[in-house]
Amino acid sequence: MADWQSVGAVDMLAEGAMREVNVGGQTLLLARVQGRYYATQGLCPHLRAHLARGQLRGAVVTCPWHGSQFDVTDGRNLAWIEGLPGLVRSVAQALAKPKGLATFAVKVEDGQVWVKL
Repeated sequence: MADWQSVGAVDMLAEGAMREVNVGGQTLLLARVQGRYYATQGLCPHLRAHLARGQLRGAVVTCPWHGSQFDVTDGRNLAWIEGLPGLVRSVAQALAKPKGLATFAVKVEDGQVWVKL
């Protein structure tokens, strides 16, 4: 059953910042982009790296391990395994398909950020 969970105060993240939060036993990435909060799964679907250790530029988060890029607003995979060397990238492309991120509804209410699991 879907359930709204508070993840912190509305001012916990500066514009263009992100952080990892644990909600209901799940690791999520929380990002603030253009004044709105977005929540996605916090681990890369390819190698399970913690995305909060990567970089956020605009709405695009880059995996710290292999350079895959995702849009935090909708979870789309924008670039896959860009950070891997040529031969390794070729093998990875042959063995696996790019995956997007699971996303979660977010609302701001009573000075708190809420995520719906």
